[in-house]
Amino acid sequence: MEMSEYKELFKVESEEHLQQLNESLLGLEQNPDDMEYINNMFRSAHTLKGMSATMGFNTIAELTHEMENIMDMIRKSQITLTEKIIEIQFECLDTLELLVENIDNPEAVDVSAIKTKLHDILNSASCVQENTVPSTSVSKLNECINEKNINVEITPGRITNATTAVPCKIAINTETEFTQKELEELQNATENGQNIYILKIFLDESCVLKAARSSMVLMNLNKIGKVLKTKPGEKELEEEKFDFSFTVVAVTSECMESVQQKMEKISEIKKVELIPIHPHGEKPDIFMEDVDEEKNLQSTNKNIHQKKNEYVKTGQSIRVNIERLDNLMNLVGELIINKIRLNQLASGIKSKDLEEALSTLDRLTNEIQTEVMESRMVPIDQIFSRFPRMVRDLAKSEGKQINLVIEGKEIELDRTVLDEIGDPLVHLLRNAVDHGLESTEERIKAGKSPEGLLRLAASRQRNTVLIEVQDDGQGMDPAKIKDAAVRKGLISKEEVAKLSDDEAINLIFMPGFSTKNVITDVSGRGVGMDVAKTKIESLGGSISVKSVLGKGSIVTLQLPLTIAIIQSLMIKTAGETYAIPLNNVVRDVGIKSKDIKTIEGQEVILLRGEVLPLIRLNKLLDCPVEVKDKENLIVVVVEKMGNHFGFVVDELLGQQEVIIKSLDNKVLRSVKGFAGATILGDGTVCLILDIGTLI
Repeated sequence: MEMSEYKELFKVESEEHLQQLNESLLGLEQNPDDMEYINNMFRSAHTLKGMSATMGFNTIAELTHEMENIMDMIRKSQITLTEKIIEIQFECLDTLELLVENIDNPEAVDVSAIKTKLHDILNSASCVQENTVPSTSVSKLNECINEKNINVEITPGRITNATTAVPCKIAINTETEFTQKELEELQNATENGQNIYILKIFLDESCVLKAARSSMVLMNLNKIGKVLKTKPGEKELEEEKFDFSFTVVAVTSECMESVQQKMEKISEIKKVELIPIHPHGEKPDIFMEDVDEEKNLQSTNKNIHQKKNEYVKTGQSIRVNIERLDNLMNLVGELIINKIRLNQLASGIKSKDLEEALSTLDRLTNEIQTEVMESRMVPIDQIFSRFPRMVRDLAKSEGKQINLVIEGKEIELDRTVLDEIGDPLVHLLRNAVDHGLESTEERIKAGKSPEGLLRLAASRQRNTVLIEVQDDGQGMDPAKIKDAAVRKGLISKEEVAKLSDDEAINLIFMPGFSTKNVITDVSGRGVGMDVAKTKIESLGGSISVKSVLGKGSIVTLQLPLTIAIIQSLMIKTAGETYAIPLNNVVRDVGIKSKDIKTIEGQEVILLRGEVLPLIRLNKLLDCPVEVKDKENLIVVVVEKMGNHFGFVVDELLGQQEVIIKSLDNKVLRSVKGFAGATILGDGTVCLILDIGTLI
C-alpha cells in the first residue's frame, strides 16, 4: 500500500501523541503513585507504535515499543519508577521528536545510545518469559472436541463439519475457504506444533484510515507468525472495500492471550474475536452452525447500514490544510473589497430594491467572514502545552525549583498569529528562568518559598489577546540595566542619565543587550528579548514590561486576534491615504499650532497633563507638502511599548475594516514602517503603517 500520501497526517498525529506523552510523563514525575499517567502513556505510546509500524517507520516503532514495555512493567509493579527511568523516558521522547522531524532521513538521528539505556532498564528487571509450545496434530484437535460429538477436518476447499458435510461457520460467522497450498501450510503448522487462529477484527466506527489499520494488523501478525488468508482479500483491504470488520487466518507459535493482547493494543481496534482452531489439547472455544446465506446477507446489510449512520454521526470534524484556509480568507477579503466598492457605486443611486439587496449582501458577507475567521481560530493551549517540559528541563539544568502555572489555555487565536508567537514566548520564559527566578538558596535567604513561581496566562480583551509572563523572582534593577547598556556600548552615559527607571527597564529590548558576562546555553548572547519584541510588533501587537526589585517581573504581550482582517483608522497626509491599525490608536484630537513647544529640537504639546512628542507624518514618510490650515492641526495619538506619540495628519477619513496583503516584493519587504497594504473600495492601494518600526 502506498503510504506517502499519509506522511503529513502521520507527522501531525505523531506530534500530538508525543505531546501527550510529554504531559503524562511530567505529571508522573510530580505524582509517581498516580497510575493514570502510566495508563495514558501506555495508550499514547501504543498508538504511536502502531502508526509507525503501519507507515514502515520501524525505528520509531521500536523505540515506542521499548517505552511501552517499560510502562507496562511499571504498571504491573515488575520494576520501580525511579528518577533515572523518568530521565531516560524524556530522552527517548526527545529522540522520537527528532525522528518525526527527520521522517525522510531517519539515519540522521543516532538512536544507539537511547536504545542501550532502554535495554538496560528492561534487562535489569529480569523479566524474561519463555513460551513452550507443545506438539500436536489435527488428530489431537479432533480428540479434544469429541466430547461435543463434532469432528473438524481440514479438507480441500473449506473447513467443514465432517458429520453433516455441509458448509459451516466457526464462531465468527465466516465461511473460510482454502487453496491446496494453504491447506498444506495448515497441515505443516499443526505438525510443527504451531497455533492456528481465526481472528475477526472490528475497527472503531470513527476510524478514517481503515486501509492503514488493516495493514498494521497484517504486519503485526506477520511479525509473530504468518498470515494465511484474509476475508476480504488483501487487495480489497488496501482499497478499503470493506466495512468496519474483516477476518484473518494466521499461524503463530504465540499463545492465544498474547495474540489477543497484541491485536487489541493496535490503535482504533474496537474489538478482536479470536478462535483457536488448533487448541493443543485444551478444551477449544469452538462451535459450528449451519449457514443460512439469505438470513446472513440481510443481517450484514443491516449492520453495514447502522455502522454507516453511526460513522456519519461521529465524524464531526476534519483536518484542513492551513493553506486552504489562507486561500479562503483571501477570497473573503476580495469579497469585502468588492462589497465596499458596490456600496460606493450605489451611494449616488436612489433605489429601495438596491439598498435592500446591498443590505443583504453586507449581512451575508459579514457572516461568511465571521465563519472563516472562526475556522482559523485554535486554542492557545497548542502553544502553551510545549512549555511545561521546556521549563522543567531548564529548571533542572539551572538547579532551581520552579512551579509553572498556566492559565487561559482555552483562549483562541488565529492560527497564523499562534504559529508566530511560539519563539517569542520561548525567549520570555527562558529569560524568566535564567534572570528572574533566584536559586533555592537565594530565595530562602530572601525569606521566599524555595520554589519559584512562573505564571503564563492568556486572557481576552475586546479584539485583542493579552499574554502575561510573570515571575516572583528578584525583579530588574534599573541601575544594573543602565550600567550594562553603557558597558556594551548600546547607549552613552549622557543619554542613560536622562532615562527614568521605567525607560531604563525597556533597554532590555535593545539588540545585543545582556546583563550576563558569561555566555551559557540559556542566555548571555544579547539576543532573545529584542527578537521577541520585533516579532510581536510585526504581528501588529505590542510588548511591555513592569518590574519591582525583589518582588518579580511581568512581561505583557498584546496581540490581535487575527492579522488577516483588521480594524483601521484611515487618514490622509500629503495627498496619500494610509491605514493605522486601531490597536495602536489611543485617540485623535485637534490642537492649535501656537500650543506646540520645542524641547531639544523635538516638537511637543501638553495634552491632558502629558507631554506628548509630535511627529509630522508627511516629513516622516519623506513626502513634505504644505498644510493648508497651519493654525488648526489634527493629531492621532498612538502607543508604542507604553509610550504615546502624536502623528500630525492632514485629514481623518474614519474607521474601516481592511484586508492585509503582505509586501512579498524583496525590495518592499525590507522597508521598515509598513505592515502591508490593502485595496480600497475604489481599487486604489493603501499602505498600512507599522507603528512598531515606523517610530
